[in-house]
Amino acid sequence: MDIFSWLSDYVQFYPLAALAGLLLAGLNIPISEDLVIITGALLNQERVLDHVAGARGMLIPSLLAIYMGVIASDFISYYLGTLVRKGTFRAKFADTLLTPKNLDRFNRHLNEHGFLTFIICRFIPFGARNTLFMTSGFLNLPLRRFALYDITAALISTNTLFFLVYNFGDEIRSPIKVAGIILFILLVLTVLFLIIRFLMRNPLTLWGLPQVAVFPALIAAGMAALFVYCRQYFWIVPVETALFLIFFWMLAFFRNPPRKIVTDELILYAPADGKVTDISEVEDEEHGPLLRIGIFLSIFNVHLNRAPCSARIERITYKKGMFKDARDPDSSRVNESNELLLTRLAEPKDRLLVRQISGAIARRIVCKAKEKEELSQGALFGMIKFGSRTELYLPARNDGKYEIAVKLGDSVHAGITPLVRYTGD
Repeated sequence: MDIFSWLSDYVQFYPLAALAGLLLAGLNIPISEDLVIITGALLNQERVLDHVAGARGMLIPSLLAIYMGVIASDFISYYLGTLVRKGTFRAKFADTLLTPKNLDRFNRHLNEHGFLTFIICRFIPFGARNTLFMTSGFLNLPLRRFALYDITAALISTNTLFFLVYNFGDEIRSPIKVAGIILFILLVLTVLFLIIRFLMRNPLTLWGLPQVAVFPALIAAGMAALFVYCRQYFWIVPVETALFLIFFWMLAFFRNPPRKIVTDELILYAPADGKVTDISEVEDEEHGPLLRIGIFLSIFNVHLNRAPCSARIERITYKKGMFKDARDPDSSRVNESNELLLTRLAEPKDRLLVRQISGAIARRIVCKAKEKEELSQGALFGMIKFGSRTELYLPARNDGKYEIAVKLGDSVHAGITPLVRYTGD
C-alpha cells in the first residue's frame, strides 16, 4: 500500500490537516508547502473520490484551506521578521545573513523588483519563501505592499501547482513517490546533522543524568514504534513532530554552552539564566536588611548555576518545601530550596546568599559545591532541573558603594550579565 492509497481513506480530513500544516510551516517548522498542495490535488481526483464514501465535494474546501493556510503562513513569517527587527527575540541566522550590506542590497532590490521577486520565490522551495517573507518583515516592508505582492503571487503559484497535479497526477505520481523517499532520507540526515552540531556546540551536563539519558531514549523509542506500527494513520505526522520537539527540548534543557567569563571582582554576575522578576529589599532574621534580585528560569533557559564572584562557601542549607510557581516571589519563602552563604574573596568582603529554588515543574536541585570550598567567578556549582528560580542576596546599602545594573524584565545570562557593580570607593 502506497502513501496515496492510505491517505485517500482520510480525504475528508485533508482541509483541516492542510491548514494546520501550512500554519506550522509559517513558524519555520520543516513542513513542505508544495507537498501539502500536491497531496491535496491527488486526493481530490475523481478516481480517488469515487472510492471514498462521503468525500464528494471536497475540492472547494481543500482549495480554500490551501489558500487560507498559504497566505496566513506567509503573514506569520512576515510577523516573525518584524519581531526580529524589534529585538523581541534573537535569530543567529539573521545576524549572519542580514548584514548591513545585504540589507541595503535587498532593500533596493525589493523596492525596484518586489512584485517579480515574490512571484519567482513562490516557485522556489526549500526555505526561499520564508526567508523572503521574514526579511520583508525585518526591513519593515509596508504591510499593504506585502499583502498585495504575496496574495497575488500565492494565488498564481498555488493554482498552477494544484491544477497541474490535479489534471496530470497519474503521470507524475511515481516521480513524486521517489522524490518523497529521497526528501525523507535527506530530512532524517539533516535532523541528525543538526543534533550532532548542536551537541558539539552545547555539550550536555552530566548533572542532568539520568534524565538526559533516559527520557530522550524513551521518546526516540516511542517515535520508532509509532513509525513502525502506526504509519498508516494520518495523525502520525503531527504526533511524531511533537515528540521530536520534546526530544530536542530534553537535550537542549541540559545543555552546557561554553561561556567566556571576563573576571571583574567589582561585578556580581547573574548566577542563572532567565528573566529578572524581582528587585526588592527584604528583612532577614540572621543577616538583617538585604537586597534581593530574583531570576525566573523558564523551561527553555540553561539551568546551570554559576558563582556571581570569587567567593568562599561558608554554609550550604537545604530546605524541603512546596512547589509553587517560581515566578511568584513568595516561592522563595515556601518552596524547596538550597541556599549557599558566600563570602567575597575580594573587597568589599560582603556576605552574599545564592538561593536555588524549585518551581512548579522542578523537583530536583543539584548542588555539587562543598562547604569551605572556594569558587572562582563564574564557576559552575549546580543546577535546577526544569522551571525554577534563583536569587542573589547582598547587604542592602544606601551609601553608593554599589549600583544595580539590571531592571525588572531584563533577560540575564549566568556568568555574563552584571547584576550589581561595586563603585570601588
